[in-house]
Amino acid sequence: PRPIHDAVENDHLEIVRLLLSYGADPTLATYSGRTIVKMTHSELMETFLTGQWPHCTCSSLLSADLAPFIQFYLDPKDESGFDILANPPGPGDEDEDGFSDVFEFEFSDEPPLPCYNIQVCLSQGPRNWLLLSDVVKRLKMSSRIFRCNFPNLEVVTITEAEFYKQTSLSQLFSCPTDLEAFNPESKELLDLVEFTSELKTLLGSSLHWLHP
Repeated sequence: PRPIHDAVENDHLEIVRLLLSYGADPTLATYSGRTIVKMTHSELMETFLTGQWPHCTCSSLLSADLAPFIQFYLDPKDESGFDILANPPGPGDEDEDGFSDVFEFEFSDEPPLPCYNIQVCLSQGPRNWLLLSDVVKRLKMSSRIFRCNFPNLEVVTITEAEFYKQTSLSQLFSCPTDLEAFNPESKELLDLVEFTSELKTLLGSSLHWLHP
């Protein structure tokens, strides 16, 4: 999920406004295909995002034909909350640990592949993985050639039943229809490849970082 997705899902309207003012793409869907409008939990947030908010001009994000340019702006007279842009963070602002916030944005000409947050071993926590079958299909190569050409990309094997169990229970996965193709009782093995920055680049995505 991107910062804009987290802000919408947690109903942080002021943070959503901040991200949009920095150029966050409101049309970007999650890896499971959910748009930000489908992630709203309040009428206020949904109204704001669908263009009915009186201080926001945009085409409806529910429409498949999105306008090429979407503009968002804040009304200085708005009293729905504090003005988060009144004192924006500067380059010298850091948190208590001495680190400043950095937002990572990923751009791609193709729809992102489904990403799964799964724990594959007890010594490490959950990490993000892609199905190797999805990756090699996108790259138009066999699994054997992929493993030979990219030995530094970690590939692990997990049973389909365990994959189904972890994915269905994951708080980061919220599109059950994506699991319809998997059998929760199957002992068949699935190959997963870790979703690293190198793999993102390999799949044709470009990464950009924003320092607020």
